[in-house]
Amino acid sequence: MAQSLHKTKRRIASINSTKKITKAMELVSTVKLKKFRRLMENNEAFSKEVADLIQMLFARQIDEEIVYLKKPKAEKDLYVVLHSNFGLCAGYNNNLFNYVKQNVKKESSVLYLVGTKGLNIYKEEGYETNEEFLHSADQISVADVMKLGRALNSLFVEGKYRSVHLIYTHYVNSLKFVPSDLELFPLVNEKRSEDYRYPPIFDTDIKTLIEELVPLYLNAVLFQKVVESIVSEQTARRTAMENASDNADELIDQLTLEYNKARQAMITQEITEIVSGQL
Repeated sequence: MAQSLHKTKRRIASINSTKKITKAMELVSTVKLKKFRRLMENNEAFSKEVADLIQMLFARQIDEEIVYLKKPKAEKDLYVVLHSNFGLCAGYNNNLFNYVKQNVKKESSVLYLVGTKGLNIYKEEGYETNEEFLHSADQISVADVMKLGRALNSLFVEGKYRSVHLIYTHYVNSLKFVPSDLELFPLVNEKRSEDYRYPPIFDTDIKTLIEELVPLYLNAVLFQKVVESIVSEQTARRTAMENASDNADELIDQLTLEYNKARQAMITQEITEIVSGQL
């Protein structure tokens, strides 16, 4: 009986130690979530304005020489996949992997991985991968995004890939975030000149403006989606750690009840043995 009590007491202490870790991770994720969510909301308006300006330029003049509107005659597509560097974030990474597996053909695609969690899985599945930006997740900066943007821009302009896609996790709300595919290149002309009743007058020619603005647009979109993915990751991790802490509380209550019952039974047995000995 005493050995059983000691074992239960050790289990309670072990679960309490684990609970401290999950509670700390939950608090860290909450702080990061607030930071990156504010950054995501602040950058959203800017990236939308740049995208609208480019569409306005496309509507003013359709120039077949604009390289960003044409699909190169290449054999493969390029996919940038945004994973995390760390685990313990529920199904965040697994959902991305399943999405890639279902929607990206390994025979005609190359994966540029951001975040270490997907590397081994994709290699085992036979995908062609590039690890140049692998460790940029979570701590990614504007400089990292600009470096990635320059690389993607050069690869497409040089005609090495038919298209460039970004697979990221779209943040819907604190309970829902889904893997999504955004085609970065080639760009699509979605507007017509009649859509703008009083279009602005540009001093520089349209083609030059487009060539100057597209890299800015690419960097803005990349940064927006990277931050959105981080928000989704931190939300998933916070929820997972919160659930783990709640489960630890329930298990501690259950074990404490078992411990008290066993202790009470042991005390009752000892009293009975003492009384019986006196008789």
